[in-house]
Amino acid sequence: MKKLSPTNKICIYLDQFVVSNLVDETNELWLEIKKLLEISYKSNKIYCPLSSQHFIETSRKKINGAISHDEYFRKLSDKYLFKDELFLTTQLISSLIRNHNHTLQTYLQKVEVKEMKDVHTKLNEHYNIFDENVKHGVSFQNQMRKILNNGNFNKKIEIDFFNIIKGLEVKKFTDRLEEYLKKRFFFIRPDNFGQRQFPNWIDQILYVLTNKHQFKEKEFKKLLKKLKSNGFDRIPPLNIRFSLGAYIAVKGKQEHTNDHIDIMRITNSFFSSDIFFTDRQRKFEITQLKLDKFYKTDIYSGTETDLKEFKKYLEELNS
Repeated sequence: MKKLSPTNKICIYLDQFVVSNLVDETNELWLEIKKLLEISYKSNKIYCPLSSQHFIETSRKKINGAISHDEYFRKLSDKYLFKDELFLTTQLISSLIRNHNHTLQTYLQKVEVKEMKDVHTKLNEHYNIFDENVKHGVSFQNQMRKILNNGNFNKKIEIDFFNIIKGLEVKKFTDRLEEYLKKRFFFIRPDNFGQRQFPNWIDQILYVLTNKHQFKEKEFKKLLKKLKSNGFDRIPPLNIRFSLGAYIAVKGKQEHTNDHIDIMRITNSFFSSDIFFTDRQRKFEITQLKLDKFYKTDIYSGTETDLKEFKKYLEELNS
């Protein structure tokens, strides 16, 4: 516990459903949790950083509801925001290669974020673009999964399939890195999503490592060696993203926009949070992959059992 805070405050990630139930005071149990959270925050025992996914999902509400939910969440955040995935991934790679320690500033930034009333329309526009691209990107694989009806393998085949899928993602990275080392230059390739193009994720990482973190050939070779030895295991955002992706593929699950928002939030903030809230299905997937044990993060969902356990935790924290 208390992974990030130098003042020993506990970092709690609140999923959107948690904020909604707290604001709406859905029932007596949620009301009690709300009171305990506020007591814990006011006594400097917890803080609940914001995330970009919070803004994306909150913007889907009508303007008045979006404003009230956003304002409440901000009160618990200490004005901290989880850093975006590209920045965080490259920072952690740099720290790994250069043996730098992690600090609170590695994961979080303190920023003045625009008020919801000023960005509500723009955020909805961004969501619509994101939704369109996800639907295009997953349409073929969703169709294939329906046809193949996979997800019914025995345990050994599942594990083998999982490792193959995850290993292919590592190989994509190492192949591109080896190409960069050989040619000594690269350009950022476009990935096509329907009518739109976005920068390739591997190329973005290599670009930031080169230009922001000033990586030289020696450091890239060290990174290549670590990737070939350990895959993504020592780079939390990549490990989490591609573990979840491989699990979903092995199980033959359909993918939708909300799934990708969930993966974004888990990728960016799960390993640095002390306590993490997510929905029941995501909790099941995370625990099946044992990511909660690996990153020493306590995980809760919205089930009554979990909420009562969390309430008890807060009561003990404030006793």
